Amino acid sequence: MSRFLVLCLFYSIGLLPLHSDNVLPQLTLRVRAHLMQSVLQPRHQTSLNAAAVSSLFNEVNAIWAPAGIRFQLEAVDAVQALDIVPKRWFERDRNWVKSAIPTQHFSPTAIDVCFVREMGPNGFFYGEPVVVCEAPEFTKVRGGANDPVARVIAHELGHVLFLQHRQDHTNLMASGRDGVFLNAEEIRDARQRALQILEQAPTP
Repeated sequence: MSRFLVLCLFYSIGLLPLHSDNVLPQLTLRVRAHLMQSVLQPRHQTSLNAAAVSSLFNEVNAIWAPAGIRFQLEAVDAVQALDIVPKRWFERDRNWVKSAIPTQHFSPTAIDVCFVREMGPNGFFYGEPVVVCEAPEFTKVRGGANDPVARVIAHELGHVLFLQHRQDHTNLMASGRDGVFLNAEEIRDARQRALQILEQAPTP
């Protein structure tokens, strides 16, 4: 069992923060996960279930532990994708996928994360929701995430917190890699945005 996996396990049961000796005051952001379902478009039909999503978020929270940010699942639900026309050759995959997601299921109090089976990018966020592919393509780096899907979730949540892409291959915000590390500037900026989200969020 890898050192990172052992630390993830310890963090998930509250024994230690991952990658950091300095414990920051914890900021908790609520998340609602949506498991996309579709008979007409198999690429939209995720095979994940609630238990799998919960396990993924254990690693997501281990990755984000150095920033003192925790993502709490408020619900995991199955959502029927909208019936849309097949993707046209000139259409961006992310735009086609996003057009099939019904917005009435979004949470007024949480960050929405939708899971699909296949998609051109590993994930994306350009306004609600976060969308994650369950079969991402990536390049492994030393000290990278154990589960590539958890890493994609953590990366896209970084965009929710206004973090931009980085070229450092071991960084969480590097594209197409499985790095998990955040620098001091990113931690500061992510916490600042998390505080803004908490201040703006309606009472659940």
